[in-house]
Amino acid sequence: MNLLALDTSTEVLSIFGSTGSKTLELTRDIDLRHSEQLIPLTEWVLRQLSLRPKDLDLVVTAGGPGSFTGLRIGMAFAKGLTGGIGCPYVTVSALDAYAARFTKVCDSYIAPVIDAKKQRFYTALWKGPQRVTEYLDIGPEDFQQLIPKVQRCILTGPHAHVLKNSLTQDTYILDPSHRCGIAHLLAKLGLEKFQSEGPAREDEGPLYVRKSDAEIAKNGL
Repeated sequence: MNLLALDTSTEVLSIFGSTGSKTLELTRDIDLRHSEQLIPLTEWVLRQLSLRPKDLDLVVTAGGPGSFTGLRIGMAFAKGLTGGIGCPYVTVSALDAYAARFTKVCDSYIAPVIDAKKQRFYTALWKGPQRVTEYLDIGPEDFQQLIPKVQRCILTGPHAHVLKNSLTQDTYILDPSHRCGIAHLLAKLGLEKFQSEGPAREDEGPLYVRKSDAEIAKNGL
């Protein structure tokens, strides 16, 4: 299957392409310059695989949570691309993809971390392969209450180091590859989701977890 996966949920942009027999992943830590870089970098990945957009069988994009702007850019690009070539697309939570680095290889607690700003973080908690919480928008103190003090927890994701520096217990282990790209993991999870659930709905939007500042101001909350 010819597959393209995109993660624009944070400043760590990653793009993965696969022809089945050949794969390529590109990661750029570019400080949320996705509107400038996403199209040319995607074109470059496809060229290296000798793929044209019309050759694609599936596009996977990060569905959130993460940067509101980044998620909108990624989803708009995926919808525009697939709509133009008649190709299906699916979305996968970025937190699911970060957690997937460890869910099948360890039984510890796993917490992927994305900075939600205002001293809060987007995360969820896995115990081995099982997600045991909802997707959360949470502060460091409340996060520490989620896990028994004697239990280890692996922190991964692009902002795991920021959360770890705010925690007082020594049972948290920082994934040394926490800022690596996840597009290849999005591709794997996205293909599984497509095979079990089919393509995304036409009206599907990003998983924000938290309302944007603009929405809060509009509603007077």
